Amino acid sequence: MNFFNTADEFKKNPQLKKEDLNHLKEWLSKQPHLPPISDEFLILFLHSCFYRLEPTKVTIESYFTLRTHSPELFTKRDTEIKSVIDAFNAIGIFTLPELTPDGCKVIFVYAKRTEPELFVLADFIKTLSMVIDMLLMTTGTFDGFIIIYDMKGFGLSHIGRLGINMIKKYVYFLQDGLPARLKGIHTINTTQYIDMITGMMKPFMKKELSEKFFYHQVNSEKIYDYVPKNMMPSDVGGNGKSLQELTESSLNAVKEMRKWFLEEEVLRVDEQKRPGKPKTESDYFGVEGSFKTMSVD
Repeated sequence: MNFFNTADEFKKNPQLKKEDLNHLKEWLSKQPHLPPISDEFLILFLHSCFYRLEPTKVTIESYFTLRTHSPELFTKRDTEIKSVIDAFNAIGIFTLPELTPDGCKVIFVYAKRTEPELFVLADFIKTLSMVIDMLLMTTGTFDGFIIIYDMKGFGLSHIGRLGINMIKKYVYFLQDGLPARLKGIHTINTTQYIDMITGMMKPFMKKELSEKFFYHQVNSEKIYDYVPKNMMPSDVGGNGKSLQELTESSLNAVKEMRKWFLEEEVLRVDEQKRPGKPKTESDYFGVEGSFKTMSVD
């Protein structure tokens, strides 16, 4: 597996400066609760925060805390484990090979199997996170990314399997757990139940995230304003490769990263070493529905 090259990132991004990386490393040396963080990760964090140092620190803190206190989403991300295999068999998730005209990468999600009992939200979020991590570690920085959900086959019986606590964690993952610039979340073949889903998510969403949701009805071609038709899969009216080809390609790339995923599990917060009082899951996922603001030195 070929990961992105840090030297290329300095050529690609004039705003990326070694002194900023050194500043973050100095700051990290004073954060005993945080794990070792590679230059690759620091570059992704900096880029996602438009090279602003203080927001980058907050994002680093949020990213690792979220992963530490959501073990059901971020442990056992192993393509040889039955629950992960089952999730990838039920849900197709892949990246489109090209960039959009405005420099975005696209992640496409659709149901390979539609039986409600096969839809396990925690495992879906886990596999989505694996595809996103694969994209970031192999591609490096890009201007932003778009997620497209094809809702064909998704009905009322699936909504009953969502669970409010897992919905909350999914929202926080999108808001605070991505070292990348999320530009938009689009649904195509949108069902009549979308209002119920957004109603469950809304209490936990920041305004910035809620403004990134776009809904496209069956037979609408509005999605092509964001993702050109020549990029979209042939099965959904585009001119690109088939869903099966694209899904297999991304899944193979994820499988090639198995060793990386297993090693990544140790990159977590050590709450016993956190300056001040150790935090618990309830400190971050409170009933008020907003991810607690992190304070950084």
